[in-house]
Amino acid sequence: MNNNVYFIILLLLIISTQLVSITEIDSLEALLIEVSGKERISLLNELSSQYRKINPEISYECAIQAYEFAKKRDDQKGKADALNNIGHFFRITNNFDKALKNFQQALDIYRNLKLDNKIANVYDNIGHIYWSRGNFTNALDYYKRSLGVFIALDDQKRQSLSYNNLGSVYFRLGMYDEAMNNFLSSLRIREKTGDPKIYSTLNNLGNIYMRISDYEKALEMYQRSLEYKRKSEKNTQSTLNNIGNIYIQLKDYESALMYLSEALKINEENKDEKRIATTLNNIAIVYEEQGKLDEALYNYQKALDLKQKVGDTYGFANTSKNLGSVFLIKKDYKQADFYLQQSLETAQKIKTRDVIKDVYQLMSKRYSEVGDYKNAYIYYNYYSNTRDLLFNEETSDKIAQYRTNFTIEKTLREKEILLKNNQIYKLQSEKDKSYKIILFLLILLLIIVATSLLYNYNKKKKLNNLLEKANEGLEDKVTLRTSELIETNENLKKEIIVRKETENKLKSSLNEKNVMLKEIHHRVNNNLQIISSILNIQSRSSKSKEFFKCFTNFQNRIFSLALIQEQLYMSDDFTLVDFKRYINSLVMNIYKTNQIDHSRIKLIINIKDIHLNITTAIPCGLLINEIVTNAIKHGFTNNREGEIIINMKKDNNDYFHLEISNNGKDLPDGIDLKKPESTGMELIRILILQLSADFDLIKENGVLYKLKFKKLKK
Repeated sequence: MNNNVYFIILLLLIISTQLVSITEIDSLEALLIEVSGKERISLLNELSSQYRKINPEISYECAIQAYEFAKKRDDQKGKADALNNIGHFFRITNNFDKALKNFQQALDIYRNLKLDNKIANVYDNIGHIYWSRGNFTNALDYYKRSLGVFIALDDQKRQSLSYNNLGSVYFRLGMYDEAMNNFLSSLRIREKTGDPKIYSTLNNLGNIYMRISDYEKALEMYQRSLEYKRKSEKNTQSTLNNIGNIYIQLKDYESALMYLSEALKINEENKDEKRIATTLNNIAIVYEEQGKLDEALYNYQKALDLKQKVGDTYGFANTSKNLGSVFLIKKDYKQADFYLQQSLETAQKIKTRDVIKDVYQLMSKRYSEVGDYKNAYIYYNYYSNTRDLLFNEETSDKIAQYRTNFTIEKTLREKEILLKNNQIYKLQSEKDKSYKIILFLLILLLIIVATSLLYNYNKKKKLNNLLEKANEGLEDKVTLRTSELIETNENLKKEIIVRKETENKLKSSLNEKNVMLKEIHHRVNNNLQIISSILNIQSRSSKSKEFFKCFTNFQNRIFSLALIQEQLYMSDDFTLVDFKRYINSLVMNIYKTNQIDHSRIKLIINIKDIHLNITTAIPCGLLINEIVTNAIKHGFTNNREGEIIINMKKDNNDYFHLEISNNGKDLPDGIDLKKPESTGMELIRILILQLSADFDLIKENGVLYKLKFKKLKK
């Protein structure tokens, strides 16, 4: 019995033991016995693709045989297809170096054969490898290449997939505006084409809304994604995991554990170790938030072991950071140092600055707790510089993306021109054929008419004379009417030209004003960033803790102004600020700057759908900044626990009602806002006057600031 027959029998035995009953595979295997040459190579590669998810080992064996046959017959396409299938096997088994090597060899052959569709597929495969290894820069590069080819091929289905991949990379890099742009491009195509994979894009949009703390919108996206997945009978574990994360943020830990446990069960049934690790990490976060630190440590450690096993470098760095955070809470500084250092080294290798930034912040907190303010200050500077560096790199990457988009659009336009020229040529050819047929019929008709006229010439001579006279009168009328129409047409053309010129001028003027307004907002924001950086540099030169706090206060005030400019710059309306989103970002910055644990001082923000003009938003934001900062510094000293509540609504008379309260220490009896003794209280008094607000200060069980004001004129 030769090797080929033995291999076929082995395949059939394995299939029967695994109870695999797939008509297409059965048909391919039946054909495999009968064919040879290139057809055999093609069938082996097709079998490899079919078995990829069912049984990777059989898929690999089929691909190896296809490669050997293709090599003997010098079948370059067959060899490239086999290398691509071998690369998929090594990717599934987490051997990324071998996977990358085989994909690269397949890519070189496809390029020589100029098979654009195959080239784009391999670009995607290589991008997935770099994504899995945490090398997001290279992943971004290959996903862009893939998108460019699919746009040139006018393959909308694959375009939507490439946009989705690009959005995922930008999201991981923290570039949420670019991520949102790409996910929305993917969503538009998938809604238009009815692509069932729309659930993936909706899930990714939910991730962005979650990261910017818009949990209501995030939950809406995840629920829509879950609905599409269940209709398509797809695995729902990733979306269940994300919904669990939303409930963590909403402090609904019971609901969070319910969704996460369901996701974990599905992952364990599928034996998907990478996703098991992700879910365990999130379950650990729930226990950490509940203060169940031992359960949190147990789940984090299991997640860390699995992430190391499957080669998830980014996940390994992130979970190591989480372990360090828990040991920091337990005051076990030795273990905290070990895991934070491990996270930092891994994150630096793959250049994930969001993890690096968080580790620096935790290290600063660690040294501050033990009274080592020198190292605490050093790591705080590292944290601040990493945040500034991340901003600069985001700007550079955005410019590179815009250039790539320009190149893609140019390629698409050139392809459209070629298609139009080809269509014009075809239409012209058809038109020429029609003209020939019409000309032939006309000649035939003229011959018949001439014969008939000649035959009846004498009888119709008088009638022809009468017709000639009538025609002469008719021609005069037609000539007169034609001249009138020509004159009217010329007048209309002139009027159209004038209107088009006016319209173009108006459009140009509007575009110039929009660009100028964006540039003004951008420059104001940059100037505020520069001021913040100067204060940061100045604070480094001071060894006084009081001066350091003073500079931090100044930086927070400047941040509140910069945040206004950033909201306006990113908004379609340059006159209004989404106040709920603005206050969320503002207060989260205060908590981060002062290293406040949310479990110690809970933050509750209840702001309806309110949009303020910049004249009202600036003093209102500064006022909230000062009151919240004072509450943290003076109301919750000595690790006192409590909560800060910010409520804002608008009544039917266009009055805004703002209440800021905390249940910390009461204000001293001697404090009078009319005669403030501190800079902060003086600033609060000035801002209240600037808002022309009715004000009431209540000092019972803490402090309550109540304001009533109208929107200020621009």
